[in-house]
Amino acid sequence: MADDRPQNAATETLNGVAVEWDDSKMESVYANIATATANREEFFLLFGTHKNWRGVKPEGNRVEVALSQRMVMNPFAAKRLATILAQSIKAYEDQFGTIDI
Repeated sequence: MADDRPQNAATETLNGVAVEWDDSKMESVYANIATATANREEFFLLFGTHKNWRGVKPEGNRVEVALSQRMVMNPFAAKRLATILAQSIKAYEDQFGTIDI
């Protein structure tokens, strides 16, 4: 039987469940700023860039942010994302040192 999986799919087992990651339609977008809002049913993550990344001092204490992406997810997916981000940040800081914000 032929394997019908896309060539760029990877399979990983998580909690006894085989998860197939297919990145054939994935896009990469850079963001140096993010924010989040929520209502009862969904979380909204907004990503964008601001000009201060070039070291430009904001004029009149005003920073312009160009929003480029919005990710909408249910509360369960948002909590899983928060957990994996916390774990990833801890691993990063264990290896490279504390991230000061």
